[in-house]
Amino acid sequence: MGEKMANRESVLPSSGVGRDGVELQLCDVWRRLLGRDDVGIHDDFFSLGGHSLLAIKLTVEVRRLFQVDLTAADLLSAATVAELAEIVRRGTADRQGQLVRIQAGSGASPVYALPPVSGTVLLYPPIARAMGLDQPFWAVQSIGLLPGEEPLTSLEEISEAFIEQLRTVHPEGAEWNLIGYSMGGLLAYETARRLRERGERVGLVGLLDTRITVEPSGDPDFALRALLWRGLKLELDIDWLRSLDPQTRAAELVERAVAAGTMPADFDADRLRRMVDMYQFNLDALAAYRVGPYDGTVTVFRVTDRSMEGGTLPDDLGWGEFASRAVVCDVPGDHFTMVEPGQVETLGRRLREQLGLVAGAAS
Repeated sequence: MGEKMANRESVLPSSGVGRDGVELQLCDVWRRLLGRDDVGIHDDFFSLGGHSLLAIKLTVEVRRLFQVDLTAADLLSAATVAELAEIVRRGTADRQGQLVRIQAGSGASPVYALPPVSGTVLLYPPIARAMGLDQPFWAVQSIGLLPGEEPLTSLEEISEAFIEQLRTVHPEGAEWNLIGYSMGGLLAYETARRLRERGERVGLVGLLDTRITVEPSGDPDFALRALLWRGLKLELDIDWLRSLDPQTRAAELVERAVAAGTMPADFDADRLRRMVDMYQFNLDALAAYRVGPYDGTVTVFRVTDRSMEGGTLPDDLGWGEFASRAVVCDVPGDHFTMVEPGQVETLGRRLREQLGLVAGAAS
């Protein structure tokens, strides 16, 4: 990705669907228990139709997902996803992993989404919904976002770590369906290559407007700008922020983001600093990556609005040079609007269609 594109890498948190992996997974649990298509993180469990029997089922699901035991008092005092997530985070401070279940679904072949440069998975819930609530959908966030984690230094290492994580939930005998937005597509591609080399069945490899090369940004404040504008949705003066010492800057951003509702109330300055650092770690790892051959098919989801690309790029973005076959599937929008409301619905449908075609060819 060129510098212009990299500087606007999407994070897209939403106060409606969750601002981190814990909130995303709790929203999924609530949707299934309450029989609702969508749940906001500030909706009250009991106002949405929750009752004592469903509350018991909720505690069972929380125990299964997070190994945290909730009490009746917990549910009464924390009746929203946002409030309950604070309790869960405290109970899993040393045990949270990279895997986030976006939606349980009912099918046998999950889709696994790999993270963009932000390292987070917050852009994937709308894509999962657009694919249909019956589609099992997992996402994996970058190692280094959670306390005590050291970021990995190469894309190859990152891919191996993701495979190890995904094996813990992958149904035996099922195809591996991998997708990735922008830089996440390179991670999906490398993961597919490694699985295929080991003789495993790989289905959809969906590259969401992913180019074959990544150019490092020349902007020294790239990570801060990306987190500020795309992640925290705050309009602050970069020069003023740069003038603050790191500890004061992080504390200031946390306070403002919590007030704006784009960061959970129990986040701290240390976590925010890790988010900023994650951008640079991932950019460095991806810029050093060299694409290898893949004995299989990739599907390139190519935006129809190419006005911001600054040059003529091949329809398949160059993937036909490395994969045995590259299928191009047009989707509306540009690199950023393709995953936003109004466009993401079409992207989800096309992903579902391509997933069905791959499954049909395999059978």
